[in-house]
Amino acid sequence: MLVPGALLSAVLLLASSAPAALAVDFRLPTGDRASLPKTEVICNNNIHQCWFVSFTKPSEPVCGSDHFTYNGECHLCFAVLYKKLNITKLHDGPCENP
Repeated sequence: MLVPGALLSAVLLLASSAPAALAVDFRLPTGDRASLPKTEVICNNNIHQCWFVSFTKPSEPVCGSDHFTYNGECHLCFAVLYKKLNITKLHDGPCENP
């Protein structure tokens, strides 16, 4: 038998995690196919998918051309569009330290 407080906690946990499951990352070009203008266009076309929950959910890391590991395409696009960094995506996964 669930205690009312435990039931409430379970409901709140499910309600707060459901939007995170719906947040979708998008793919940016990498390596030789990546260019700043192409990255900016893709980011502009997809930034609407980067709502608040996508910034808090666990995501696959990506390595930026600044050799900084971003927590997904949304974070890299935020840096490109709003911080005005001239970066592209090097590859999926974290950057390797030199």
